[in-house]
Amino acid sequence: MKDNNCEHPVYTGETEKEKFENLLKLQNAWKEQISTKSDILFPDDGRKYTTAEYFCYDGFFPGYFSHKKKVLFIGRETRWGGQNFIESSINFFANKNVNGKSSPFWYKVLCMIYGIQYSIQHERKVHYEDVPYVDSIAKEMVKNKDYGFAVMQLSKYSNDSSEGGIRNIEMINRFLEDSELNKRNFFQEELSLLDPDIIITANIWDCGVKDEYLEQCFPEDKFKSWQRDEVNNNYDYGDFELNGKIVKIINTYHFSSRKSRKYCFYNPVMEILFN
Repeated sequence: MKDNNCEHPVYTGETEKEKFENLLKLQNAWKEQISTKSDILFPDDGRKYTTAEYFCYDGFFPGYFSHKKKVLFIGRETRWGGQNFIESSINFFANKNVNGKSSPFWYKVLCMIYGIQYSIQHERKVHYEDVPYVDSIAKEMVKNKDYGFAVMQLSKYSNDSSEGGIRNIEMINRFLEDSELNKRNFFQEELSLLDPDIIITANIWDCGVKDEYLEQCFPEDKFKSWQRDEVNNNYDYGDFELNGKIVKIINTYHFSSRKSRKYCFYNPVMEILFN
């Protein structure tokens, strides 16, 4: 486990600074809520750590609020314990070779976000074969300080175990239970603050999260439509009401899965958004 001080990424412009401060205030309150709960055993060293030490901040990358369409990726759990997920990811982009082996998660996400934002900006759908090498996408984002997307997790308890490549569904449900979203719905508040136009989720509905918690995060009455890929069963998608507007939600396989980047992630997302 690592020290969990929240570092402050460099944001430009008053809107981003204000949004970051509001998000930080929200997540500090969220952290205070879960801090009242019992400690969690870390299997790698057999020691117990406070729930606050497990808590990991997430949110938006620089440039997110300046894009015509704001894209939010929602995962199941973080694996960068005790850090600001945004800050640690920026450092990873800048200092590592980002590819399928170093990070299957980012390999999928950066490919999708490039296709989405480029297609919106140039008003033509980008084919998978025209997407640049993922590491060059990451380095260009760092250079321009413009990433154009946000990431939040269902669980902010970081799965840092050596077995962390396999989801810890017990800890994911434990986080949502500890959050007591029925009293104050922190998840919905963060979603509203980020105010996305497009949401891409990482196999959220079929991973073992309890239905009562999914309902608190994504209320059924907010869905205006929902349908499954009947041909290959690779994704679900629908329309979701948020902040008085309709947002497109696409639920794919988990971003770290070994599924085809082209056929299970990029092509379905682009077809749904730009068909």
